[in-house]
Amino acid sequence: MHEPERLAHLKQAMDLIAEAVERLPEACREVAANALLNIAAETVADDVGCTEAGRIFSRLGDLLVRGHRPPMSKALSLSGFDA
Repeated sequence: MHEPERLAHLKQAMDLIAEAVERLPEACREVAANALLNIAAETVADDVGCTEAGRIFSRLGDLLVRGHRPPMSKALSLSGFDA
C-alpha cells in the first residue's frame, strides 16, 4: 500500500475510533486512553515485533517530551520517521 493511501486509511481508522470512544459510557471514557494505548502497544508489537515497536514508541515519547503532539485532525505515520 502506498503512503498516501495508508495515511488515508489511518485517518479513517482514527475517526472511527474517536467516534466509538465518544459512544462509550462516561466511566469507560475516563480510561479509554489507557485502554487504547494498551491495544496499540500490543498491535504494534504483533505487527512489527517488540524491538521495532519499542523504537516507534520511543520516537513518540521523544516528540511528546519536546511538546509535539500527533494531531487528531491529521494522521501521522510514526514508522515514517525511519527514513
